[in-house]
Amino acid sequence: MHLLKQVKTYLEKEDYDGLADLARGQEGKIASALIGFLTDGQEVVKWRAVKALGLVAESLFRRDPDRVRTLIRQLIWNLNDESGNIGWGMPEAFGEILARIPSLKQEYLRLLTAYLGEEKGLLDHPQLQKGVIWAIGRNRALDPGSKAKALSFLKAALQAKDPSLKGTAVWALGELGVEEALDDLKSLQREEEMITLFDGEHLKALPLGVLAREAVAKTERRKTMAENEWKCSNCGYALKADVPPETCPSCKQKCEFVNVTCYIPECQATGVDPRLK
Repeated sequence: MHLLKQVKTYLEKEDYDGLADLARGQEGKIASALIGFLTDGQEVVKWRAVKALGLVAESLFRRDPDRVRTLIRQLIWNLNDESGNIGWGMPEAFGEILARIPSLKQEYLRLLTAYLGEEKGLLDHPQLQKGVIWAIGRNRALDPGSKAKALSFLKAALQAKDPSLKGTAVWALGELGVEEALDDLKSLQREEEMITLFDGEHLKALPLGVLAREAVAKTERRKTMAENEWKCSNCGYALKADVPPETCPSCKQKCEFVNVTCYIPECQATGVDPRLK
């Protein structure tokens, strides 16, 4: 069976394990095939391709990180007007890869956030804007340098005429836990128009008001949670932030930061898991 047909069959069956077996040793070819399905006419196939691409990239990163960086650069190029491509699905795939490989956020989160401007995204089409918003929500983080502009765009998207764009912005703000948007989110809690959204695992349809109530609840919970604890892999310097800085404030090097945040009761609310060095 032709490779593309094999990949399509696995996506239709939602068989990620089978796709992983097929990708073993030929991750590059499978990734290229999956990129082609990002523009599939069936939305469910497109989103399964997004998830699968993240899984394939995660597996490949363990053996060959540079090939994953090349894959990300291909997605970015496809978003460029000069590439001649439409760009559908590229921001979502970009965001899914970063969500699956957190260490790459230091390199690429700034670029992803920068796609959103003060009043108008650098990507003019609502479909592409929605893709970037989804990708930011999927990562639950904004680059500090672009945060103000991105938040301005996200809040403006809550007034969009396109229900899908509005719904995606509601979901993303909830994932980010943006307190400044609480009043805007609360004002949408009675909206009944149906929204189709991929939550990172499944495509689902639900009323905008339900999505807004979920976003409000997530934001209010996040107010009581501590920020992530990060440790520099070079000098051991620790700091609290949603995402780590590009350069360590202590050793002044561009280092990888390890997330040592505690998610277990044994930490006794110290916020740091002693088992993570």
